[in-house]
Amino acid sequence: MFCRTAACRAAPGTGTPASRIATPPVRALIRPNPAQSPRRLRLHKTTRCSSSSSSSSSSAEPSRTRPPYRSQHRLLENEDEIPEAAAAAAAAPRLLCERKPPDGGRPITVTWTSDIVRIAQDGLGGRRTASLNPAALRDSCACGACRDASSGQKTFASVEIPPDIGFSHVRAAEDGLAVSFANDIERFARQAGGRHETTVPWASIEAALQRRGTHDAAALSRRKRSVLARTGVRYWDRQTLAKHVRKIDYAEFMKPESPSFWNVVVDILRLGIVYLRNVPRDERSVVRIATRIANIRETLYGRTFDVRAKPDAENVAYTSGHLGLHQDLCYLSPPPMVQILHCMDNSCSGGESLFSDGERAGRLLWPFVRTSSRLAPLAEHRVPYQYDKRGYLYHADRSVVDRDADGAFAGVYWSPPFQGRYEDASVDLERWLAPARVFEALINHPDAVHSYKMEPGECVLFDNLRTMHGRNAFDADAGGARWLRGAYIAAEDFLSRAAYIPAGQAELYRGPEAWTPEKAQKELSEGDWHRDVVERVRRIDPSVEG
Repeated sequence: MFCRTAACRAAPGTGTPASRIATPPVRALIRPNPAQSPRRLRLHKTTRCSSSSSSSSSSAEPSRTRPPYRSQHRLLENEDEIPEAAAAAAAAPRLLCERKPPDGGRPITVTWTSDIVRIAQDGLGGRRTASLNPAALRDSCACGACRDASSGQKTFASVEIPPDIGFSHVRAAEDGLAVSFANDIERFARQAGGRHETTVPWASIEAALQRRGTHDAAALSRRKRSVLARTGVRYWDRQTLAKHVRKIDYAEFMKPESPSFWNVVVDILRLGIVYLRNVPRDERSVVRIATRIANIRETLYGRTFDVRAKPDAENVAYTSGHLGLHQDLCYLSPPPMVQILHCMDNSCSGGESLFSDGERAGRLLWPFVRTSSRLAPLAEHRVPYQYDKRGYLYHADRSVVDRDADGAFAGVYWSPPFQGRYEDASVDLERWLAPARVFEALINHPDAVHSYKMEPGECVLFDNLRTMHGRNAFDADAGGARWLRGAYIAAEDFLSRAAYIPAGQAELYRGPEAWTPEKAQKELSEGDWHRDVVERVRRIDPSVEG
């Protein structure tokens, strides 16, 4: 890609890049701390001094010695003191200082010229960088002039953006970067008195640093982390869940603007499971519960489904036998996030519902998956999941421990009843089996499993991408019956709703600090289960350190 900055174009009448003749200032803005006044910003201005030899003649051979830098910075009392942008800069500025974001993330540095905004973040995996161009930021503007207040739709077409649009002013604000444009769309420039401003949220900047392509799964993962930062996550075993799981009244849940409704949404995110009680015993109740939250994710089983024993069952769940811990529909891409099961009847012997925090097990193993060749197959080996019956064929290959595009922990997949055949007969399964047994032992440990026999009028909602579920066998022949009505909600639909949890209610159970994956990993490494995990891992890799 060719650089279009003024610094890289030839200077008039010379044929020499302007960057070889002179270098104008570069401004660096450091992300502010919202706890401080947003009007006290640090502006770092870096200026390159040209030597006399390099400036005496445009045709002279430029010096191969890097010219010295003269740097200066001051604390501005008012962001309006920041002058308008000069000509574009060519050289990358030196990093003078960093400010750590209040959410506990790694420091972010922002620099800009008239043609580009560059952002950088130093982390454990090295430096991440991203570039934001003026046309894209202008097209994404969500101000009152660019988006209709009623419909939320754009009031301009992308093709209206001038081809030579640039940045005239960039400042750091509490909620993001405030950007003004040079050569803006004319009618907007007139309306705003020549100072139309776009705010780029900090969350968008952080997402740009994390992005590697535009994969939908990665985008959903970022959205989920953004919501979890507000609600927090409590990983649980049997005793922990017994203290925190809630049963919320159905009537309160259904009321408009009810705190009980948002408590259900928060608990699905925070714990991965919540119950409703006093649900009317009719077949439409599961639809009312699901659509109260978001649209229903229809699958090959229909818009809703019934879980009860029947002959010639198309799914092992529709039998009376024991059903081991698993996730539903791993052969779909992606599987649904939220599963809803409304108990209509559970009068037979047995049939207790079983739940285990699969993501907790995955995170407990994650440090060893990253460092041990014996545990690595949990993330490297792809398990085939398949449904091929009754005119439907679905297939997806998934690792037990899923990683995102940057190699970070992204979730878990475990569904033994629905595994398919390996298409490659030469696949090495032995390396995977040993660590897979460790994962299986963790989720099925008696102290990890929450067992509960649901009663008619109760409904459970759980995160199918985190919480494994199963069922004890039941005896339908001895009298009684077991009947659950079910429905699914897709991740994108649920998260779009969760993004609007009222301020304060999302953070109520989280504590003062935002949740981060790093914080969660640290808490698990200091928890009661860590020693047990280390012992299990050492049985297959004695070199592992605790």
